Amino acid sequence: MNRSLLCVTFGLVLTTLHAERITLQSPDAKNEIRLDIEQTLAISVWRNGKERLKPTPINLTVENRGVLGASPKRIKQETRKIEAAITTPIYKKAAIAQKACETTVSFEGQYSVILHASNDGVAYRFATTFDAPIKVLDESAGLAFISPDQIAWVGYNFGGQKNDLHQNSWESIYQKVKVAEIEKNKKRLVYLPLVLEFDDAAMAISESDLLDYPGWNFYCDSRDTAGLRAWFAQAPVQETIEENRLHRIVNNRQPWLAETRGTRTFPWRLFMLADNAAKLTENDLVYALATPSQGDFSWVKPGLSAWEWWSAWTLRNVPFKSGINNETYRYYFDFAAENKLPYLVFDAGWSSAFDLFAVTNAIDLKALVDYGAKRNVGTILWAAWPRLFNRQEEIFKHYAALGVKGFKIDFIDRDDQVVVKYIEETARIAAKYNLVLDFHGMYKPTGIQRTWPNVLNFEGVHGLEMAKFESKTDFPANDCIVVFTRMLAGPMDYTPGAMLNETKKGFRPIRLQPCSQGTRVHQMALISLFQAPLQMLCDSVTHYRDNPECTAFMAKVPVVWDETVAIDGKIGEYAVLARRSGKVWYISAISNWEPRELKLNLGFLNGTYRAEIFADGINADRNPTDYVLQKAKIRSTEPLTIKLAPGGGWTARLTP
Repeated sequence: MNRSLLCVTFGLVLTTLHAERITLQSPDAKNEIRLDIEQTLAISVWRNGKERLKPTPINLTVENRGVLGASPKRIKQETRKIEAAITTPIYKKAAIAQKACETTVSFEGQYSVILHASNDGVAYRFATTFDAPIKVLDESAGLAFISPDQIAWVGYNFGGQKNDLHQNSWESIYQKVKVAEIEKNKKRLVYLPLVLEFDDAAMAISESDLLDYPGWNFYCDSRDTAGLRAWFAQAPVQETIEENRLHRIVNNRQPWLAETRGTRTFPWRLFMLADNAAKLTENDLVYALATPSQGDFSWVKPGLSAWEWWSAWTLRNVPFKSGINNETYRYYFDFAAENKLPYLVFDAGWSSAFDLFAVTNAIDLKALVDYGAKRNVGTILWAAWPRLFNRQEEIFKHYAALGVKGFKIDFIDRDDQVVVKYIEETARIAAKYNLVLDFHGMYKPTGIQRTWPNVLNFEGVHGLEMAKFESKTDFPANDCIVVFTRMLAGPMDYTPGAMLNETKKGFRPIRLQPCSQGTRVHQMALISLFQAPLQMLCDSVTHYRDNPECTAFMAKVPVVWDETVAIDGKIGEYAVLARRSGKVWYISAISNWEPRELKLNLGFLNGTYRAEIFADGINADRNPTDYVLQKAKIRSTEPLTIKLAPGGGWTARLTP
């Protein structure tokens, strides 16, 4: 055991009679979580000796067992040190050097609270030891902010089905507000991650190890001036499939959250902590606290994918009518093979929306899958989740035998217990048939990609596909937000790589020939900037072949990394990250609509590197497709100055 690993935990007598406070510090003594034991249990969070979240009551209400956490009587307390290297084969780092302390506080009534403090942040979870199954009626897990003027980045529910706001796709654009300005309306669900910015620190609130239990969300009551109340989806009573077969709609809900095992641990409520928002991008807490995988997943292959939906199967200068047909898919397979992309996604249209066994007559799916396989390109099929519900075994078995390599499952749009169990079950069955998964219409990642490494990606982000439909969205600013908010929870299927690029004034949504806001290099930078073990190149093969320099660069970008370093950034304004694969580094920067010049500290490098650099061209402010390709030598001892056009980008591959 490393002698430098120090855990500090103690009980402090408070002014309230018989009350206790249990404090747990991280090994570096920067992060601290406190558990107050009074009339009820309460949690507070500290960073660098300053309170960041005030004491907030926590409890579980269990049928026939009462409120676990009310009138608590402590019977035992145990603390352990954790020092381990977590191998991460499909992640933003090759390994996580985990240093942490955990204290388990046991109470009368067969329950305990586990406190966790690491150099990445703090967390807590409940655990129970009942012999029989239990029914959880409610959970208190709110937030009490230190001031109504506290700055927060908030995401609200996006859409909704049948007035049930727990049926939404988690794709809204984050808003910067004072916490007193969070909408006081139970119809406005606040989802995670939630990010708080302090003068000297930043915090991201999320959860990990969400298994067999509904997801953690919030709302703000009209009585709350500086706090949020937990909001969990109740279990469904009755579900129906809507007419277009894209959603399973909950008509009514039970008066309880979950029916589950009596002996279990519950999800981690976690608080990532760092000196600033940029450093949060290096945080590993969600992944590190998830249940480790069991079994052999060496067959899982992450990688880039070609994709036909965003460009609406539109091609130019080909001797056939482009669309959902054999010729178009063979053309896409050829492109993927030429650029060594391991996958091609067949999106909606390859089969009937009503029946995944009813392949459209326009294609010979078996012949196409075989065509791709001969070129070392695997096929991933899109599916709306109602068509897979309770049929994963037969569908996965059938298409795995056909040679298909995975599924992109869409329109899940819920996070109640039924859906969370479905995600677990689907990952397990897919692994049985060596299939990878990409979950769309999906709540934020909660570490299941560690538990089931065949789950490569998740949506739950306001991604580039929305550019086909929206005229008022500020995409460059959104890109500079999601790096420091949604991406902190895990991979995100944003689908970058647009080659038709427009200015703020020139942009308009086009469904058949979609374009992006901001510069060409902004799009190129997103490939390595965004964490995505299944990263899609969104645009038409035509546009990629028209731009071979850009295409060749993007096609070589790795999707898993050995190291990730936050260089600089400010939420909503700009972001600069570096990622290493083997000995090769990629550095990428993006900006909102403000042009800017940045001086980058490259002290994380070692020595001199040959750099292949794509930068915004001198006229990129007027023609965002303008770029320059430069070759240069970069030294770790010398700061690097880069310039970004409005909506701009900068990206480089560095080889020793």
